[in-house]
Amino acid sequence: MTKETIEIGVIGGSGFCTFPEIDLKEKVDLSTQYGQPSDTISLGYYFGKKIAFLPRHGYNHQLPPHAIPYRANIMALKELGVKYIFAFCVAGSLRKKIKPGDIVIPDQFINLTWGRDVTFEQEQSFTHLPMGEPYSSDLRKVFCESEESVGVKIHPRGTAVVIQGPRFNTLAESKMLARWGGDLVNMTQYPECYFAREQGLQYAVAAAITDYDVYLQDLGLSMTNEKITETSQIFRDNILNQKKILAEVIKRRSSFNIKLEKTINIRPISYETAL
Repeated sequence: MTKETIEIGVIGGSGFCTFPEIDLKEKVDLSTQYGQPSDTISLGYYFGKKIAFLPRHGYNHQLPPHAIPYRANIMALKELGVKYIFAFCVAGSLRKKIKPGDIVIPDQFINLTWGRDVTFEQEQSFTHLPMGEPYSSDLRKVFCESEESVGVKIHPRGTAVVIQGPRFNTLAESKMLARWGGDLVNMTQYPECYFAREQGLQYAVAAAITDYDVYLQDLGLSMTNEKITETSQIFRDNILNQKKILAEVIKRRSSFNIKLEKTINIRPISYETAL
């Protein structure tokens, strides 16, 4: 199985840590030059397409957002031949119109994390990578095409504010993020989508909204902590909808003839060439 072409990679987020629906053929335990990925990678078929599934937090949801080996995850998928990454995550909403149960396909992010790996660096080398459009517009469009069939509200764009975690925002922080233009709050989108871009891979994410962030809760849109546990109905519905979206994405596309990003070659750079 590992010798076959596997162009589609799927990264599952919180709640989407297992994927019993795939026709599992093999689990591979890869080691990259950047270490081990979050867990073994499941190789199998989903609606006739070969995919590689990797749970971002591990199959037992054992890795908090700041401890995820993002570089190893992306590199492991690339070494398997993956070209297109369909990622999934959960998020809180900063906008009344983005309701719990909705899906957002972000087109921008604001990074507020710290201490995480920031590049596939080599010693004394780095690059300035343009990030005006951090997500693949082609894959985002593919995600959005599934709205009618799945029957869930999909917002075709949004700015994801990536916080360090594992704690949630304070009220003051939540107000600030909304005023900055944030639409949803997440803990894992950076540096994952950036590393995919560095490696020349197409990447998009479908973010399932579990609750309103505390700023909107303060305005009366209440959502208690008990309602957003992984055993809650909204959480289960969100994961089910994410899998339905993935099924539609795969069933509706006979092939993914999408131009790949140019792989970034990490190179030495001086201040003179940067100006």
